[in-house]
Amino acid sequence: MIRLLVTQIETHLGWGSGSTWSNSDFEALSERILEATKKRLSVTTLKRIWGRAERVANPSAATLNILSQFIGFTDWREFKKTQTAVDSKEFKREVPWQKILAVIGVLTIAIAILSLNWPQKEDVHTSSVSYNETDFYLKSRTIAKGLPNSVVFEYKASAANDGAEIEIQQDWDPGKRIEVERGDSVATCIYHRPGFFNAKLMVDESVVAREDVFIPTDGWLGVIERDSIPLYLDENVILKDGLLGVDSTVLKSYRLDPRTSDVSIGFYQMNDFGPISIQDFNFSIDLQNTTPQNSSGCHRAQVYLIYEGGAVGVPLSNQGCVATLNMMAFGQYIDGKKTDLSGFGVDFERPVNLGLQSRNGRMQILVNGQMAYQMPVPDESALIKGFSIHFEGTGVVQRVQLRDNDQTSFLFP
Repeated sequence: MIRLLVTQIETHLGWGSGSTWSNSDFEALSERILEATKKRLSVTTLKRIWGRAERVANPSAATLNILSQFIGFTDWREFKKTQTAVDSKEFKREVPWQKILAVIGVLTIAIAILSLNWPQKEDVHTSSVSYNETDFYLKSRTIAKGLPNSVVFEYKASAANDGAEIEIQQDWDPGKRIEVERGDSVATCIYHRPGFFNAKLMVDESVVAREDVFIPTDGWLGVIERDSIPLYLDENVILKDGLLGVDSTVLKSYRLDPRTSDVSIGFYQMNDFGPISIQDFNFSIDLQNTTPQNSSGCHRAQVYLIYEGGAVGVPLSNQGCVATLNMMAFGQYIDGKKTDLSGFGVDFERPVNLGLQSRNGRMQILVNGQMAYQMPVPDESALIKGFSIHFEGTGVVQRVQLRDNDQTSFLFP
């Protein structure tokens, strides 16, 4: 049935078979799904559905619901029921019962009818049931320092109904879920990237417990991004002459060339920066996408400021590519196709300064000192836990500063 869903999405898009899609096609599909459903599925999740990346688990119900909604169905259950009804009609029209009797016999038909009427697993789920969150809990602890890092979750879900679908969602991505048993109490997950994650215990798509999971870095962490597990780069590779970066020589050592393939690098700094909250901070960074001019058309870069419970993601690119940009901030997704993000178009022939300033309930985003965007800040005192910088191709960071009105909490170099 999942294969049928994939085929219908391919037909809906008109892009041909997903086996021929590039990484950019999956990125475009992710954006189209977000636009249509207001819910995001990561490129990695989509590639796993299409069999283009290592599948670590069966797709979650949430992922299948989103994909079904993308092509006009209410949810995965409605898609399955609709297809079953269509298949049943076609079966009756195209193959007369008399011919079936002659070919496969009465016994096989009896088994088939029994199978059609046997209650399926999802039919016993009672998503309308209201659970008391005090009957559930979710706790976590990390196993090691550095990356990758395993997390042990201790949970209680015995109050769930028989047949309920119980899952632990590792972070914001509904595709990153593991199924757990009602009678068990321990489950483990592996995290390949650092960050501040809001894990959830889910029962029939309802959140019954939450747990914050913080995976810090030991100084700077550099990675070459991949769909499943990133390639980790040592500090002596990414830190040279007071600069943070990766050049073409490093990529060549991994047999990667941004001129002929999609290559993304990332730099992470996740730590305890003290009591700096989203209400009062000043973040400044000087960065440059250094991919040769003829290697990439857009020279994209993305900077994420991570705080307790969320992130602010600011994009940069060549002027001609600003229509492809999307920004996220405080739970909102700003679509560059519907919003003027031209202020984030830059000339990476020289370093660019990006600044985020939060004061008096508003955040201003400045590019080379010019206002590019501003928005209200939620009335909460969530603390800033880290930041990451990502480049399409190669890139370098010259300076980073995080401070509030009183003091500087982080300064590089």
